[in-house]
Amino acid sequence: MRITRRQMLQGTAAMAAMTAATPLYAAADIDLEGFVIRCYDPAGNPLPASALAGLFLFEAAGDRNPLPHSLRSLLDGQVRTAIPDRWPFGFSYQMEVPGFGNVRMYADDDGQGYRRRQAVVLNRELAASRLSAVQKLSGNANPGQRIAQAEALLKRGDEARADPKRAVPLWMQSLRESMWAGEELVLSRARAAIDRRGPRKGFLFGCNFFGYPELGEDYAEKFAGLLNFATLPFYWKYFEPEAGKPGFERVDRMLARLEQSRITAKGHPLCWFHEAGCPKWMEGKTFEQWRDRYRQRITEIVSRYKGRIKVYDVINEAHDWGNDPQFSQEQLLEMTRMSADATREADPDAIRVVNNCCIFGEYVADQTTYKGKQPRALRTPLQYLHAVLNADVDFNAIGLQVYYPGHDMFEIARMLDRYAALGKPLHITELGVASRDDRDPAAMNRDPGKAYWHAPWSETIQADWIEQFYTICYAHAAVQAITWWDFSDATGHFWPHCGFIRPDKQPKESYHGLQALRRKWGV
Repeated sequence: MRITRRQMLQGTAAMAAMTAATPLYAAADIDLEGFVIRCYDPAGNPLPASALAGLFLFEAAGDRNPLPHSLRSLLDGQVRTAIPDRWPFGFSYQMEVPGFGNVRMYADDDGQGYRRRQAVVLNRELAASRLSAVQKLSGNANPGQRIAQAEALLKRGDEARADPKRAVPLWMQSLRESMWAGEELVLSRARAAIDRRGPRKGFLFGCNFFGYPELGEDYAEKFAGLLNFATLPFYWKYFEPEAGKPGFERVDRMLARLEQSRITAKGHPLCWFHEAGCPKWMEGKTFEQWRDRYRQRITEIVSRYKGRIKVYDVINEAHDWGNDPQFSQEQLLEMTRMSADATREADPDAIRVVNNCCIFGEYVADQTTYKGKQPRALRTPLQYLHAVLNADVDFNAIGLQVYYPGHDMFEIARMLDRYAALGKPLHITELGVASRDDRDPAAMNRDPGKAYWHAPWSETIQADWIEQFYTICYAHAAVQAITWWDFSDATGHFWPHCGFIRPDKQPKESYHGLQALRRKWGV
């Protein structure tokens, strides 16, 4: 049964009349065939409605795709929502976990998902679901002290559930222990896998090379001292601002410098419908004109650099995120096929990457891209990639961007497994976290945001994050390349304070840390 807006408001009024002392699973909570989530801060105070807009539902099984917001109400301390068409479902929320960080977490009732006519407490379900997921991954191994503590704290919270001021802090402490236990588990497994397998010769450690030649030879030398893979810019709006006059000169100079240091080159992106990939002179063109003109561009670029540029992002963010011309999903799929085919025809040996951003798919919940609210339903990257694979598009690797992660290492490891299950190699194509927690006026995105990992962003936290992320990726059999974004904090970098070197050209802790990792791994 679907609930009407009138029923929703009636139920909301009833919920608003309840006090904090009311038992958390009161019968009044489930008077509709909807779903109610009680939401508290770590101290047991109801979270304000303004803090709850980012909560979304997701499919509990399979790819865990976020679901578009159905009819729902947000009040202080509660989210009341209609049941989605696809259920069982879970829910996700980003919040502060004292003693761990501010990250996004997922609740799915031990993998079974929730169903209609349930009322749950956000904090309790986040804690129980993370504990269950870590226990499943650990299998028959000794659960360790953190898991034992998490179990005990969860039980104590359940015993005190009638009083949020007592129960919620215990559940949050349980969640903290499970969060740490999950990260420690995936990291220890990754390190063990690396030790067993030994060096992965040919693994690509990269970054964009956009600072050259403007930042000089010191930039190029430090780049070559850390990395063996470099991305070159082919953003159509800037590469060919006037029809028929592409600007190859800068790329030619960058490529020549990379070849001097024997660094593998990559081109990015050949096709992209973000504003950076849409020249003014293409405005008003038909789909067929876009397709034919992009095919001509791709053929020209790839033919020119055949045998020299080894890898291309043949299309970027075509899972509805970058779609300024407002093409249909079928048309975006056709453009994906055309881009991959045109690249192969011009250089059969080039590695063709289908690149994706926002890889947890949160934007689908509120149907919003970088351009704001969209008029049609959106696909997650996983849904798009399934369509690409089902259409037998010929490409070599899946590209994943991991900016502003907002997730801990346990969830990142699970995300990699979901994409690896598609059966293609994985390239981490763009990636960045900050080395400071203040605004960066020199960056394109100036604010690091509220999410943080273990402690506010600093050079040490950035270096620690990189050490763990690269370890998990390097250990994963499907991952073949990791590309950081950007190399320097000089003017023009994308993510705030994200570079390996400071504006004064001095290396950060992250630079030396990645050097040490590569020496340790023998690559």
